Amino acid sequence: MPNGNLSFMEYVWAPFVGLFWWFINRLTGKIDEIEKEKATTGDIDRLDTYAHDLDKRIDELGHTTVPRSEYKMDVSDLHGRVNLLEKSKQDRVTQIKIIEDGNGKNGDK
Repeated sequence: MPNGNLSFMEYVWAPFVGLFWWFINRLTGKIDEIEKEKATTGDIDRLDTYAHDLDKRIDELGHTTVPRSEYKMDVSDLHGRVNLLEKSKQDRVTQIKIIEDGNGKNGDK
């Protein structure tokens, strides 16, 4: 092996390329495994249908600790309250002040 950095690089680049290739193959393999386990839109639609059917059956039975109409009313009131809180918080923030220190920075350290 001749002396010098250039000849050294001629012999060393192949292991680095091989290591990089191995890493990329492992990474794509892991990504493929994750993609296989991911739910499709058909799976989600099917679960949504099952949940809706279960909700209908509970309505038909009428044997719950809380009457179903009261439960549905509580849920809709809760949604209304959350929307009201969101709007009130949004209206409260009207101005944001950025205070700079003596160095012309905004106080971050």
